[in-house]
Amino acid sequence: MKIRVGDLVRVRGKDWLQQPLGIVTEVKQIRHEQSETDYTVVTAVVGGKYFTFPDESYELVSRAERKNK
Repeated sequence: MKIRVGDLVRVRGKDWLQQPLGIVTEVKQIRHEQSETDYTVVTAVVGGKYFTFPDESYELVSRAERKNK
């Protein structure tokens, strides 16, 4: 399932974080130029701080409600 901005996520395997839950603020594609490999990275606010990890480091807890226009 694809993570989107506004979703509630749990950070996997980051025991050093005091609060493992966060709100997604940004999802973007980046490219490692030397290997020409593309990655999806997710930035989330966790405990008042911004953390950016690869998308597989996050587990979706709750999908943000979206209003259809």
